[in-house]
Amino acid sequence: MRRLWLTLLLMLASPALSQTLVASVEPLAKVLRGLYGDQVEVVTLLQANQNPHQLALSPRQAMLVQQADLLVWLGEAVEAPLAPLVARRQGPTLSLLTLEGVHRREGGEDHDHGNHHADHADATLDPHLWLSLDNMMRLAGALAQQYTQGLKAGEPARWQQQAKDRHTRHRQALVGLEGVSWLSYHQPWGYLTETLGLAEPLVVSKQLDAGPGSRRFVALAGEIREQQVRCAILEPEARAAMVSRLCPDCRVQPLDPLGRDYPELDYLSWRDRLVEGFKACLQAGAG
Repeated sequence: MRRLWLTLLLMLASPALSQTLVASVEPLAKVLRGLYGDQVEVVTLLQANQNPHQLALSPRQAMLVQQADLLVWLGEAVEAPLAPLVARRQGPTLSLLTLEGVHRREGGEDHDHGNHHADHADATLDPHLWLSLDNMMRLAGALAQQYTQGLKAGEPARWQQQAKDRHTRHRQALVGLEGVSWLSYHQPWGYLTETLGLAEPLVVSKQLDAGPGSRRFVALAGEIREQQVRCAILEPEARAAMVSRLCPDCRVQPLDPLGRDYPELDYLSWRDRLVEGFKACLQAGAG
C-alpha cells in the first residue's frame, strides 16, 4: 500500500506529458518554438541532410506525421510528398497555404519541393513562403486560434509585435543598399528581399541542382562584369566553384534559406542573421 501511495505521489509531482508539434521545415519549427512553452516538443520533419527539392520520407518521418499532436506544413501545392500522409492523419493539421491572405509569389516553377504534379494555377508558386514575415505573423495568429495547448502567455501578440519591430530595424539597416546588384545561384530569397526593398538578383540557374549551359554561362559572366556585381549569396546546395568562376571578384556570403545553419536560433533571431549576411555582402558590392 505504501508503494502504491509513493507511485501516485511521484505521478502527481512529475510534469505532464509534453505535446509533440511537427513542422515540415525548420523555419516553421522556429516559429513554433518561439510561441510555445517548454511543455511542448517541436520536431522538424525535414532533416538537415535531406534535399527539399527531392524529398523522400523515411518510415520514421512518416510515423512522426501520423503521431504528431499537431502538424504544421506549407501545403500540398509545394509539399506534395507529404499530402498522402496528411490525408491519413487523425489529429489537427495546419497548412500555411490555406490561411486567408497568405502572400504568394510567382516564379517558382522549378522550386516545387518534389511536386511534379501541381496544377497550372500553382505551377509558378515560389515555395519559400516562410521568408515572408507577414506569412509567419498570419501563421502565429492561426496557431493561437487553432492550437492553444502549451502556448506561452501573451502569445501571439508579443511575438507579432517583436516581428514588426525587427522589420523596421532591418529596413533601416539596409538603407542605401537597395540598388546594389547581387548574384544568387537560384532565387529562394524573393519573399525576404521584396519586403526589404532590395534589388532582384542575377540568377545562375533556375534549378538548384543544375548549372547553366555554356551559352548562358558566357552571357551571365558578361552581365556580372557590366553590372559590376561584387556580392554572391550562396545556399548550401549551390555550386560554389561555378560561382567563383563566374564572379571571381565577388564576396561569397553563405546563407541557408531553410535555416539549417542556425538550428539553435528562434525565427526572429535567425532572420537577424539573414539580414546581417545580406548587409555585409551588399556593402562589399557597393564598395
